[in-house]
Amino acid sequence: PKQTPTAPIFTSGYNQVQTGFNSQLKKSISSGGQPTGRTGASAGLTAPRRGRGVLNPQNLTPGARVPLCGQCNLYIRGPFITALGKIWCPEHFVCTNEKCRRPLQDIGFVEEDNGLYCEYCFEQYLAPVCSKCSKKIKGDCLNAIGKQFHPECFNCTYCGKLFGNSPFFLEDSLPYCENDWNELFTTKCIACGFPIEAGDRWVEALNSNYHSPCFNCSKCKVNLEGQSFYAKGGRPYCKSHAR
Repeated sequence: PKQTPTAPIFTSGYNQVQTGFNSQLKKSISSGGQPTGRTGASAGLTAPRRGRGVLNPQNLTPGARVPLCGQCNLYIRGPFITALGKIWCPEHFVCTNEKCRRPLQDIGFVEEDNGLYCEYCFEQYLAPVCSKCSKKIKGDCLNAIGKQFHPECFNCTYCGKLFGNSPFFLEDSLPYCENDWNELFTTKCIACGFPIEAGDRWVEALNSNYHSPCFNCSKCKVNLEGQSFYAKGGRPYCKSHAR
């Protein structure tokens, strides 16, 4: 059966309110009305610097420069160790942790805060803790949203997709991939199905949201923003096509 209009034509006074409301919505979205993650973000990858010292025999070449230990600031008259562009007496090339002082020549080192540490002390006392799994991060570390993660632990809250170098979007301080964030949190135009972006003009009518260019007569497609229209079957119509 033929449907009849379920709502009267809006008056000119109401049209003025409707147009003003669109302007307020635009201002609200531009100033942060949309979810906080819309600008996107990315994670920074860091890794501890590891290495091994090189033992050098005493240089007896006439006129050669006598090495100076970077730890005790004394000249080294015997073999010396080089690492990271610095020189050490063999007895001073040890773990920085005062309670350890383990020689590093044969086991390698991890550099942290300008100090050299054995692997045990780094993992025990200095390695960051992953904000998701609560385990120590011994290798590559992702720094994002003020927290630290294993690369394999920093993923979309909804679908679990790893971000890698891709941008992510925040909602209630939780990260989402762009597809899920758009699907879950953006206001969508009921006419075209696409998100209403920050700064877009939009219309709220018939308990739905529309981009301003999408708020058209369901029959002839004439734009109805700020115009009188009929509501029929939950859809907008111009006066000519409402009956």
